[in-house]
Amino acid sequence: MEEPLNHNDVRSERSSSFTDGNDCSNLWNEDEVVKMDIFTACSIGEYNCLQQYLADGMELADLDRPNIGGWTPLMYAVYVGHDTIVNLLLDYHVDVNARTTTKYGATPLMLAASCGNESIVYFLLQSGAKIDIQDKRGWTCLFYAAYQGHQEVVKLLLENGADKEIRWDPVKYYQNRKFYTKK
Repeated sequence: MEEPLNHNDVRSERSSSFTDGNDCSNLWNEDEVVKMDIFTACSIGEYNCLQQYLADGMELADLDRPNIGGWTPLMYAVYVGHDTIVNLLLDYHVDVNARTTTKYGATPLMLAASCGNESIVYFLLQSGAKIDIQDKRGWTCLFYAAYQGHQEVVKLLLENGADKEIRWDPVKYYQNRKFYTKK
């Protein structure tokens, strides 16, 4: 009888294949070597790969450019909670107030708050993230954190001056919905 596959061993093998070669190659596909893009590197926490992109002279404009999904590399890193990736990107002065190009226009701070990534919320605030920006629905990062039940992030945002009086505007919300039509 075959021994069950231990996913931690496989993940460890795959992870080491990135750092051993240090060439950002995605060796998960046995048939060919595919270069890992910066968005994937940031979303799965491949610090060495990101360092290589930066050492190879990646321009700030490229770091701030969203992919086809509408997210920048920073957005992926803050959403997943990769502190070291976030800090490296912040060292390169990426746009901490960029917005997703998806229907709501969330900022990295909103994404971090919605996931309860307290340390990343702190890093973003220290790097100049605007705390009271509203998305297309009228939600702020405080609303994102409260809606998801992240009490420590709510506390951190309030301690850093988040305006608890900003209200969600249902009219603004429905005006941005596709089914809304003006009469």
